[in-house]
Amino acid sequence: MRSWYPAAAVLALLASGARAAQDPPGFDATVVELRAAIEAGELEKAVRAGEKAIALEPRNSEALDLLGRAYGLTARDSQLLEQMRLAKKARDCFRRAVEADPSNVAALVDLARYDMQAPAVLGGGKKKAKEAADRVLALEPARGHILLGELAQKEKNIDEAEAQFRRAMAADAGGLRGRRALSEFFVSRKRYGEARTLWTEARGVNLPAAVPGYELAGIALASGEGLAPALEDLEAALPRAESGGEPSPAEVHERLARVYQKLGNRAEAVAELQSALTLAPGRADWRRNLDALKK
Repeated sequence: MRSWYPAAAVLALLASGARAAQDPPGFDATVVELRAAIEAGELEKAVRAGEKAIALEPRNSEALDLLGRAYGLTARDSQLLEQMRLAKKARDCFRRAVEADPSNVAALVDLARYDMQAPAVLGGGKKKAKEAADRVLALEPARGHILLGELAQKEKNIDEAEAQFRRAMAADAGGLRGRRALSEFFVSRKRYGEARTLWTEARGVNLPAAVPGYELAGIALASGEGLAPALEDLEAALPRAESGGEPSPAEVHERLARVYQKLGNRAEAVAELQSALTLAPGRADWRRNLDALKK
């Protein structure tokens, strides 16, 4: 499952929160910079922009949530003590974002995922996560069911997890979140055929055109099966991704790199990863992978 630090892919970054009646000059541009920096993986820039935004408008829910993500993503590659410091700052941002706008589903989701994974010493806990997930469920059922499914997985209640993910997909008819959550559940249980069916069926659903092929390639990587067709799916997905929506072209190039690497074609893998980094130069994890490939 995805971590509470959204991704890659996390991460489709989420809905805006409450705004003051009149934001201070420069605030809007700073939030745009913050969001763009997170999407590009430029985390130092994101933290700077987020802290500037909060200095301008301390109770803006969207900015608080995004700054929390920037802290959380930065924590992943930090030393232990720094990880703990940044994690606490991330949770404080999520908490303040929810207080500023209790209807900010994005902030509630981030708070729930943090509490689901973090120990009590860092402010987390499954009871807190359940409370936040229930609040999400009341506001956006599909996302609430996804959180409850993730929590059930944490508690090793696999049947309940599957039921929640199926409810998420039913509540998100024609959408992407519920289908992706159920697919990721199937992959985590090595039920690759069921995962593939979700995306082959999705070719007739009103989803971004690049998504089914991109997701099928991800299943091929997880299973080690169907890697050659995965290349075809990704090559077809690339021009569709370039027209907008998700996945981004950078994400498609990065997934192509991993498929080529699995197939033993290092030169093509390096070329695709370089293309991904040209589009998203801040992705330190991709840069590390590229350095390893070049050795």
